Amino acid sequence: MNMFFEKIKPAIVFLSISLALLLVFTGLFAWHSARMRDFELNYVRTEATIVDLKYESSAGRGAYRLVIAYTFGGKEYTFKDRMGHPNIRQGVIGAKTEIYVNPNDPAQAEKVTSADFVSIMCACFYAFLCVTYATGMNILLNAKRGSFKKRLAFTWGTEILLSVAVLLLFGLGLPNSGLGEVFIRIKGAVGVTVILGGIVCAALIDGIVSYKLRSIGR
Repeated sequence: MNMFFEKIKPAIVFLSISLALLLVFTGLFAWHSARMRDFELNYVRTEATIVDLKYESSAGRGAYRLVIAYTFGGKEYTFKDRMGHPNIRQGVIGAKTEIYVNPNDPAQAEKVTSADFVSIMCACFYAFLCVTYATGMNILLNAKRGSFKKRLAFTWGTEILLSVAVLLLFGLGLPNSGLGEVFIRIKGAVGVTVILGGIVCAALIDGIVSYKLRSIGR
Protein backbone atom coordinates (compact mmCIF):
# COMPACT_ATOMS: atom_id res chain seq x y z
CA MET A 1 0.00 0.00 0.00
CA ASN A 2 2.81 2.41 0.94
CA MET A 3 4.68 1.46 -2.25
CA PHE A 4 1.58 2.20 -4.34
CA PHE A 5 1.12 5.56 -2.61
CA GLU A 6 4.74 6.45 -3.38
CA LYS A 7 4.08 5.67 -7.03
CA ILE A 8 1.01 7.87 -7.25
CA LYS A 9 2.32 10.73 -5.08
CA PRO A 10 3.59 12.66 -8.16
CA ALA A 11 0.19 12.12 -9.77
CA ILE A 12 -1.53 13.68 -6.74
CA VAL A 13 0.78 16.71 -6.96
CA PHE A 14 0.15 17.23 -10.68
CA LEU A 15 -3.60 16.71 -10.36
CA SER A 16 -3.73 19.17 -7.44
CA ILE A 17 -1.92 21.77 -9.56
CA SER A 18 -4.32 21.13 -12.44
CA LEU A 19 -7.27 21.66 -10.09
CA ALA A 20 -5.85 25.02 -8.96
CA LEU A 21 -5.27 26.03 -12.59
CA LEU A 22 -8.84 24.98 -13.43
CA LEU A 23 -10.18 27.31 -10.73
CA VAL A 24 -8.07 30.24 -12.00
CA PHE A 25 -9.03 29.53 -15.61
CA THR A 26 -12.72 29.28 -14.73
CA GLY A 27 -12.64 32.62 -12.89
CA LEU A 28 -10.88 34.45 -15.73
CA PHE A 29 -13.06 32.79 -18.34
CA ALA A 30 -16.30 33.68 -16.52
CA TRP A 31 -15.24 37.32 -15.98
CA HIS A 32 -14.11 37.66 -19.59
CA SER A 33 -17.29 36.14 -21.05
CA ALA A 34 -19.61 38.12 -18.77
CA ARG A 35 -17.87 41.39 -19.66
CA MET A 36 -18.06 40.80 -23.41
CA ARG A 37 -21.65 39.59 -23.14
CA ASP A 38 -22.60 42.76 -21.25
CA PHE A 39 -21.26 44.90 -24.10
CA GLU A 40 -23.03 42.80 -26.73
CA LEU A 41 -26.43 42.83 -25.02
CA ASN A 42 -26.61 46.15 -23.16
CA TYR A 43 -24.52 48.57 -25.25
CA VAL A 44 -25.18 50.02 -28.69
CA ARG A 45 -22.66 49.20 -31.39
CA THR A 46 -22.02 52.18 -33.63
CA GLU A 47 -19.39 53.78 -35.87
CA ALA A 48 -16.91 56.38 -34.66
CA THR A 49 -13.84 58.25 -35.92
CA ILE A 50 -10.26 58.24 -34.66
CA VAL A 51 -9.41 61.93 -34.26
CA ASP A 52 -6.11 62.00 -32.35
CA LEU A 53 -3.32 60.01 -30.70
CA LYS A 54 -2.09 60.47 -27.14
CA TYR A 55 1.34 59.18 -26.19
CA GLU A 56 1.54 57.98 -22.59
CA SER A 57 4.45 56.40 -20.74
CA SER A 58 4.63 54.45 -17.52
CA ALA A 59 7.49 52.54 -15.89
CA GLY A 60 9.74 53.30 -18.81
CA ARG A 61 7.29 51.99 -21.40
CA GLY A 62 5.33 54.15 -23.79
CA ALA A 63 2.26 53.53 -25.91
CA TYR A 64 -0.19 55.44 -28.06
CA ARG A 65 -3.84 55.57 -27.11
CA LEU A 66 -6.48 56.39 -29.68
CA VAL A 67 -8.76 59.38 -29.12
CA ILE A 68 -12.12 58.49 -30.62
CA ALA A 69 -15.03 60.83 -31.41
CA TYR A 70 -18.63 59.79 -31.91
CA THR A 71 -22.14 61.16 -31.99
CA PHE A 72 -24.96 59.65 -29.95
CA GLY A 73 -28.43 61.09 -29.39
CA GLY A 74 -27.47 64.24 -31.28
CA LYS A 75 -24.52 65.01 -28.98
CA GLU A 76 -20.81 64.65 -29.66
CA TYR A 77 -18.46 62.76 -27.35
CA THR A 78 -14.80 61.72 -27.26
CA PHE A 79 -12.92 59.10 -25.24
CA LYS A 80 -9.51 57.48 -25.09
CA ASP A 81 -9.26 53.83 -25.98
CA ARG A 82 -8.14 51.80 -22.95
CA MET A 83 -5.81 49.70 -25.12
CA GLY A 84 -2.29 51.02 -25.64
CA HIS A 85 -0.47 50.57 -28.96
CA PRO A 86 3.38 50.53 -28.88
CA ASN A 87 3.42 50.95 -32.65
CA ILE A 88 0.71 52.47 -34.77
CA ARG A 89 0.30 52.69 -38.51
CA GLN A 90 0.39 55.94 -40.44
CA GLY A 91 -2.88 57.49 -41.49
CA VAL A 92 -4.86 56.09 -38.57
CA ILE A 93 -6.27 59.54 -37.75
CA GLY A 94 -9.54 59.98 -39.61
CA ALA A 95 -10.11 56.23 -39.88
CA LYS A 96 -13.48 54.78 -38.94
CA THR A 97 -13.84 52.27 -36.15
CA GLU A 98 -16.67 50.54 -34.29
CA ILE A 99 -17.40 51.24 -30.65
CA TYR A 100 -19.83 50.19 -27.92
CA VAL A 101 -21.83 53.03 -26.33
CA ASN A 102 -23.73 52.76 -23.06
CA PRO A 103 -27.24 54.03 -23.96
CA ASN A 104 -27.89 54.96 -20.32
CA ASP A 105 -24.64 56.98 -20.13
CA PRO A 106 -23.56 57.91 -23.68
CA ALA A 107 -20.29 59.39 -22.41
CA GLN A 108 -19.23 55.83 -21.53
CA ALA A 109 -17.89 54.00 -24.57
CA GLU A 110 -15.31 51.42 -25.56
CA LYS A 111 -13.74 50.40 -28.84
CA VAL A 112 -14.88 47.10 -30.33
CA THR A 113 -11.67 45.12 -30.41
CA SER A 114 -10.18 41.71 -29.96
CA ALA A 115 -10.33 40.39 -26.42
CA ASP A 116 -6.56 40.05 -26.37
CA PHE A 117 -4.99 40.05 -22.93
CA VAL A 118 -7.61 38.32 -20.76
CA SER A 119 -8.55 35.70 -23.35
CA ILE A 120 -4.88 34.94 -24.05
CA MET A 121 -4.29 34.58 -20.29
CA CYS A 122 -7.22 32.15 -20.23
CA ALA A 123 -5.61 30.11 -23.00
CA CYS A 124 -2.24 30.09 -21.18
CA PHE A 125 -3.77 28.84 -17.93
CA TYR A 126 -5.75 26.28 -19.92
CA ALA A 127 -2.58 25.02 -21.61
CA PHE A 128 -0.83 24.50 -18.25
CA LEU A 129 -4.02 22.86 -16.95
CA CYS A 130 -3.99 20.34 -19.81
CA VAL A 131 -0.29 19.55 -19.39
CA THR A 132 -0.47 19.02 -15.62
CA TYR A 133 -3.71 17.02 -15.86
CA ALA A 134 -2.35 14.75 -18.61
CA THR A 135 0.90 14.21 -16.69
CA GLY A 136 -0.84 13.44 -13.41
CA MET A 137 -3.50 11.19 -14.92
CA ASN A 138 -0.99 9.22 -16.98
CA ILE A 139 1.21 8.66 -13.92
CA LEU A 140 -1.87 7.45 -12.02
CA LEU A 141 -2.98 5.13 -14.82
CA ASN A 142 0.53 3.75 -15.30
CA ALA A 143 0.70 2.96 -11.58
CA LYS A 144 -2.56 1.05 -12.00
CA ARG A 145 -1.29 -0.58 -15.22
CA GLY A 146 -3.93 1.22 -17.23
CA SER A 147 -4.25 0.44 -20.94
CA PHE A 148 -4.22 2.91 -23.83
CA LYS A 149 -8.03 2.69 -23.90
CA LYS A 150 -8.14 3.99 -20.34
CA ARG A 151 -5.69 6.80 -21.18
CA LEU A 152 -7.82 7.64 -24.21
CA ALA A 153 -10.97 7.74 -22.08
CA PHE A 154 -9.71 9.43 -18.91
CA THR A 155 -6.88 11.61 -20.22
CA TRP A 156 -7.01 12.48 -23.90
CA GLY A 157 -10.76 12.03 -24.37
CA THR A 158 -11.53 14.14 -21.31
CA GLU A 159 -9.26 16.95 -22.51
CA ILE A 160 -10.65 16.83 -26.05
CA LEU A 161 -14.24 17.08 -24.82
CA LEU A 162 -13.31 19.87 -22.39
CA SER A 163 -11.54 21.82 -25.15
CA VAL A 164 -14.54 21.56 -27.47
CA ALA A 165 -16.82 22.69 -24.62
CA VAL A 166 -14.56 25.68 -23.88
CA LEU A 167 -14.58 26.72 -27.55
CA LEU A 168 -18.37 26.57 -27.65
CA LEU A 169 -18.65 28.48 -24.36
CA PHE A 170 -16.49 31.29 -25.77
CA GLY A 171 -19.54 32.02 -27.91
CA LEU A 172 -21.42 33.09 -24.76
CA GLY A 173 -19.37 36.30 -24.82
CA LEU A 174 -20.63 37.13 -28.31
CA PRO A 175 -24.30 36.09 -28.31
CA ASN A 176 -25.18 38.25 -31.32
CA SER A 177 -22.32 36.94 -33.45
CA GLY A 178 -21.54 33.68 -35.17
CA LEU A 179 -18.78 31.29 -34.15
CA GLY A 180 -16.60 32.79 -36.89
CA GLU A 181 -16.42 36.16 -35.11
CA VAL A 182 -15.46 34.36 -31.90
CA PHE A 183 -12.24 33.23 -33.60
CA ILE A 184 -11.67 36.69 -35.11
CA ARG A 185 -12.18 38.70 -31.94
CA ILE A 186 -11.28 36.30 -29.13
CA LYS A 187 -7.66 35.29 -29.59
CA GLY A 188 -7.86 32.95 -26.62
CA ALA A 189 -10.28 30.83 -28.67
CA VAL A 190 -7.56 30.47 -31.31
CA GLY A 191 -5.14 29.45 -28.55
CA VAL A 192 -7.51 26.78 -27.23
CA THR A 193 -7.92 25.46 -30.79
CA VAL A 194 -4.14 25.08 -31.07
CA ILE A 195 -4.09 23.31 -27.69
CA LEU A 196 -6.88 20.99 -28.89
CA GLY A 197 -4.78 20.12 -31.94
CA GLY A 198 -1.82 19.35 -29.68
CA ILE A 199 -3.96 17.06 -27.52
CA VAL A 200 -5.23 15.16 -30.56
CA CYS A 201 -1.64 14.73 -31.82
CA ALA A 202 -0.52 13.50 -28.37
CA ALA A 203 -3.37 10.98 -28.31
CA LEU A 204 -2.44 9.70 -31.79
CA ILE A 205 1.25 9.36 -30.85
CA ASP A 206 0.30 7.60 -27.62
CA GLY A 207 -1.91 5.21 -29.60
CA ILE A 208 0.79 4.43 -32.17
CA VAL A 209 3.44 3.84 -29.48
CA SER A 210 1.07 1.62 -27.48
CA TYR A 211 0.21 -0.39 -30.61
CA LYS A 212 3.88 -0.86 -31.52
CA LEU A 213 4.80 -1.94 -27.98
CA ARG A 214 1.91 -4.38 -27.92
CA SER A 215 2.99 -5.80 -31.28
CA ILE A 216 6.56 -6.29 -30.02
CA GLY A 217 5.29 -7.99 -26.87
CA ARG A 218 3.37 -10.61 -28.81
